[in-house]
Amino acid sequence: MQIRDLKVTNLQVRDEENGKRVIEGTIPYNSRSEWMGFYEFITPTAFNKTIADGADVRALMGHDPNRLLGRVKNGSLRLRSEEDGLHIECDLPQTSYADDAYELIKGGYNRGLSFGFRTVQDKWEEMEEDGRMVPVCHLIEVRLFEVSFCVTFPAYEATTSEARSVRSLLDEIRNLDLETLSEEERKEYESTIRELANEAQPVAELDTSADDLTEAEKRFDQQLDELLNSLKTKEY
Repeated sequence: MQIRDLKVTNLQVRDEENGKRVIEGTIPYNSRSEWMGFYEFITPTAFNKTIADGADVRALMGHDPNRLLGRVKNGSLRLRSEEDGLHIECDLPQTSYADDAYELIKGGYNRGLSFGFRTVQDKWEEMEEDGRMVPVCHLIEVRLFEVSFCVTFPAYEATTSEARSVRSLLDEIRNLDLETLSEEERKEYESTIRELANEAQPVAELDTSADDLTEAEKRFDQQLDELLNSLKTKEY
């Protein structure tokens, strides 16, 4: 399963008269992602089969399967494809973590929306950028497994991880205003950094000038250690 984390401007919560609390947001179509070693566009056909098949997609908080917010099977998660994107509505359960998600989104602290999928059909081409040709992927059809609310790192910043450029991600973390981070956000950043340390491919991407992979790993580990210490001390 591949993961894409988005930052959507229209993610919001809605309170209904019957006391139900609803999260709603949109996964945008035809919007260029951030640089991930390639650019990516989601086409308007990408989720058609998932919806037509009535796949039991789950809504989670921060990709945690133990914090289930909704699912298609019981009607608490609803997916609707329109011209601008995949519209998502999720009825929140009466749980403590659902309360947390509600407050984080309502207060504007976290507008992250993510989706997990398997590519069924895609199309690759190249486009010119700054005098060089760069790869571009168009997701034509995917099998959607989950959507997650309250995620940290956006890949589609312009509109609304695993695949994020490590160099870009490290730069983002370095530029954080650490004083504004909650304890939960701090732990999420730490967890992400530790996950990066276990990935072989990002090491090569981070420092291709190293004489060998062992040297690259050392430099990568050193940068991660510095970031982890920064998160703990609130200083760079």
